[in-house]
Amino acid sequence: MTDGPGRRRNSLLACLTFLRQTAPQITVSEMLVFLYVAENGGIRVKELSELMGTTPATASRAARALVSKGDLGALPPGLGWLIMASNDREKISRHLYLTPLGLEVVQRLDTFIGRAQLIGAAAAPSFRVV
Repeated sequence: MTDGPGRRRNSLLACLTFLRQTAPQITVSEMLVFLYVAENGGIRVKELSELMGTTPATASRAARALVSKGDLGALPPGLGWLIMASNDREKISRHLYLTPLGLEVVQRLDTFIGRAQLIGAAAAPSFRVV
C-alpha cells in the first residue's frame, strides 16, 4: 500500500489505515473485537473481554458497534461486520461471528498481510550519541 509518491506502508499500518478509511469512526476497542472474532468465530463476549483485558461491558459495547444497525442491541456506528447470536444450549450467552461484509473486510486485511512489508525493512540510520 502506498501513501503519496514513493511512500510504502508496512502490513500493520496498511491494515490499520484500511480500517480507518473503511470506518473512520472505529475505535481501537472495536478493531480488537473485530480481529479477535475473525480469529475465533463463535467467541462469547465474556471470553472476548478476557482476551482484550477489559470488562465484559466494554467488550459488549465494542461488539455491538460492529453489528448491523437494525440488530437487537446495536450501537452506533452499526458497521454490519459482526452478528451476535445465542445458541440453543446457552440462551443467555452471546456468540460473535463475521457477517459476509465482515468476511470481505478480513479478506482485504489478509491481502495486506500477504504483501508483508516489515516495519524495520529500511536500514535504520546510524546515530552517534553525544
